[in-house]
Amino acid sequence: MRAGDLLGAAVRGITGNLTRSILTMVMIVIGVGSVITLVAVGNGASKQVNDQIAALGASAITVSPGFSATGPGTQLELEDAAAIRSSLVASSVARVAPQVSAERRVVAGSRSVSLSVVGTTEDYFTITNALIAQGRPLAASDALGGGEVTVLDARSAAALFPAGDAVGQTVLVGSAPFRVVGVLAEGGAAQQVFGSGRTIYAPIDRVRSSVTGYGPLSALTVGAVSPNAVDQAAAEVRTVLARQHGSVDGGGAFDISTPNQLRSVLGGSAASLNGMLAGVAAISLLVGGIGVTNVMLLTVRERTREIGIRKALGARPFSIAGQFMIEATALSIIGGLLGVAAAFIVTRTPINGIPPVIEPATVGLAAGLSIGIGIVFGTYPAVRASRMDPVQALRVGV
Repeated sequence: MRAGDLLGAAVRGITGNLTRSILTMVMIVIGVGSVITLVAVGNGASKQVNDQIAALGASAITVSPGFSATGPGTQLELEDAAAIRSSLVASSVARVAPQVSAERRVVAGSRSVSLSVVGTTEDYFTITNALIAQGRPLAASDALGGGEVTVLDARSAAALFPAGDAVGQTVLVGSAPFRVVGVLAEGGAAQQVFGSGRTIYAPIDRVRSSVTGYGPLSALTVGAVSPNAVDQAAAEVRTVLARQHGSVDGGGAFDISTPNQLRSVLGGSAASLNGMLAGVAAISLLVGGIGVTNVMLLTVRERTREIGIRKALGARPFSIAGQFMIEATALSIIGGLLGVAAAFIVTRTPINGIPPVIEPATVGLAAGLSIGIGIVFGTYPAVRASRMDPVQALRVGV
């Protein structure tokens, strides 16, 4: 039988039982669509992680007190920040921003909101690449003027001043007044560092004198001279802290994290997530392939008499097998194309807060898998049809 005849017979076979053919394609659509969608969610999660790390500043290093087996480790002091800033050892360090923080009720007019109050310096906003939506960040001159100013992050500004007129207004932290001089852009570095994204910033001296007291620091944010010097700067900071605290191991009493470390840890988690999602999607694709096999076996059984007549008229096993292989592959290809289209529609909106990212390689893989399903899972029914004995086939079909 010629190729055109085989193709025509396959088309007639597909359209002969359209409902069954549609149900078969639906299984492929679900499988292929699941592969593309779930992998796209994994890609989106990875991109989100990288974007969050980038928002913290590519050259930012975070130093926080560590913990020992018996309790809290060595505390950070303002002298530590000064030592890092002035040390000749820390040649890869460009800026150092100390921080103190506390959770407090912040009042603006009739509104009272629980926020994180962070005392820091102007260098913090430079190190973390903070973006200002309104007004300005903290400046060195603010401390000289008494430090009674504050910068709100976007969510704090929305909670305290829903009308959007935060700059120039006054908020109360306890009994201490602070004048708002700036508002950070939504989703910036501050929101990523202080999880809830409900934080206000003020000069560290003012916060220590009126909010937190003169205790140890909460953290240090250190800026390397360049992204390529981050690891070297982290090592230098550890050395300075070790000397500052009078012990060779003193630098090990602190947790020092860099963007590279965060990227490695979170990237590994994202890779595991991608693998898990791809595995779940592959299972649905496998189920679709098994469905193709079952449907094709049923098709072969229903068309036993037709197979017997064709073989009695001299049809070769290759022609019989080719017809059913073409049917199975055509169903898989059509289902695969529809699955790709469905995935593009589904991923147009964020899924569980994650914007999916579809990569061309994923689409190509899913399309290839849909063709492979037709070939692999259609082979057994096709071979079984080609090996039928014509006499038995005619007798069964009667």
